[in-house]
Amino acid sequence: MGGTENEIRDLGARWADAEVRGDTEALDGMTAADFTLVGPLGFVLGKPQWLQRYRGGDLVTEKLDWAEVEVRDYGSAAVSVGVHAQEGTHQGNRVDGRFRVTHVFVRDDDRWLIAGIHLSPIGGPPPFARPETPGSRGS
Repeated sequence: MGGTENEIRDLGARWADAEVRGDTEALDGMTAADFTLVGPLGFVLGKPQWLQRYRGGDLVTEKLDWAEVEVRDYGSAAVSVGVHAQEGTHQGNRVDGRFRVTHVFVRDDDRWLIAGIHLSPIGGPPPFARPETPGSRGS
């Protein structure tokens, strides 16, 4: 692994740990000012809304694993795609899940910041997809 990949993986581990601890100071410090979260159901949260879920006690993350991570380095930006498995509650309701997650990172002088996180449910083909049958390609 190269330097950027190691730095991104380290930042990702610190991010997951801060989410579990509900450490909004750490989360604030490791994210860009215009950080955006796209949730698994398509909702969008800016940084203030994202942090407020922890500050207000609405979101409690009990466990967060970030695995199967692949990092691509673009110089002053990097992208990772991995799997985010979480256990927790939001407003007292279970929000356990396993998601494909894309992180966008930007270089800020000598450190990386998380500029965005996009979660997507992991599932099979959409219900409208037709299975291929022999001879159906190119029809």
